[in-house]
Amino acid sequence: MDELFAQSPEYRALEIEIIDEIEHPEISDNYDYELVPAFYIDEKLVHSGIASPKIIRGVFDAALKDS
Repeated sequence: MDELFAQSPEYRALEIEIIDEIEHPEISDNYDYELVPAFYIDEKLVHSGIASPKIIRGVFDAALKDS
């Protein structure tokens, strides 16, 4: 994500919350996912599992579109 923030400064405007399922099970239990990382936009799961820079860029682009 840091690499993408450096390449595309518009991504820095996104509100991103990282929830560690081990540290905060009371929060992560509210989400339906099988693999991590899991990316949500407005409570909707948009990707879970291995996340390449290309996949993360797609998630970020979708989040920008929704904002």
